[in-house]
Amino acid sequence: MSGLPDFYAVLHLGPDATGAEVGRAYRSLMRRHHPDTRPSPATSEQACLEREQLTQIMDAYTVLADPVQRARYDRGQLAKAGAAASHPGPSNGARVFKPGSPTHGQPPIVAGPLRWEPPR
Repeated sequence: MSGLPDFYAVLHLGPDATGAEVGRAYRSLMRRHHPDTRPSPATSEQACLEREQLTQIMDAYTVLADPVQRARYDRGQLAKAGAAASHPGPSNGARVFKPGSPTHGQPPIVAGPLRWEPPR
């Protein structure tokens, strides 16, 4: 598992943890580390470290909560597929358009101003 952190250590669990234990550990760590429950970091470096820690917690839960991904992770196959296996796409909700796709090269759809007309 060279490219991935030890997800069990991130969630403070052993490899024999049940799915329910994974969920409890995730929720507990999210309550403790979520930005809404903590004071603002003093420096941007501190903010970056906190964001990285939160991302590791979410990545660990994504892999360990899914029995198929967890089995692949335990066998070491997830690392071979790359760290991107736990992130199938952008996390900000943006869609990725690849060359050759039907919408590649087309201008974005733009809607003009709307005018409301009362019913007659």
